[in-house]
Amino acid sequence: MSGRKSNARSGEAPHPVDVIAGRNLHIARTLAGYTQQRLADEVGLTFQQIQKYENAKSRMSISRAWQFSQLLGISFSAFVEGADDKPIDWAMSGPEFNEWLSLYVRARKTDQLPEITAVASRIVKLCEPDPEHSQCR
Repeated sequence: MSGRKSNARSGEAPHPVDVIAGRNLHIARTLAGYTQQRLADEVGLTFQQIQKYENAKSRMSISRAWQFSQLLGISFSAFVEGADDKPIDWAMSGPEFNEWLSLYVRARKTDQLPEITAVASRIVKLCEPDPEHSQCR
C-alpha cells in the first residue's frame, strides 16, 4: 500500500507528522484567507481531499506540500514545523485550538504581532510542565 493512501484503510492511527502537517496546512490556509474549496480549485483537487490532508486521513506528498507552500506564501518547512518538539501522543485540536487560531489571526492584523508573539511564547514557556510539579512553573 502506498504511503499516500488513507490511514483509515490500514486501521492505523495517522502518523504524528501527518497530523502536524495537516494542522499547519489548516493554519496556513486560514491565515491566507482561503477556503478548502478555493485551495482545492487552485491545485486541481476536491475540497474533500484538502479535508483529508488537514485531518491526516491522507498523507500529503512532498511535491503537494511544496505546491501549497508556494500558493499560500509560506516556507516549505512550515508543514513540519513543530514535529521535532511534540511527543507522539500530542494533538492540537478542539475549542482551545480554534480560540488560539482566532486570537492569532486578530493579532496578525496589528503592527504589534512580534510583541504579542513574545508575550505568548513567554506564557507558554511558563506553563510547560515542571518535572517536579504537575502545575505551571
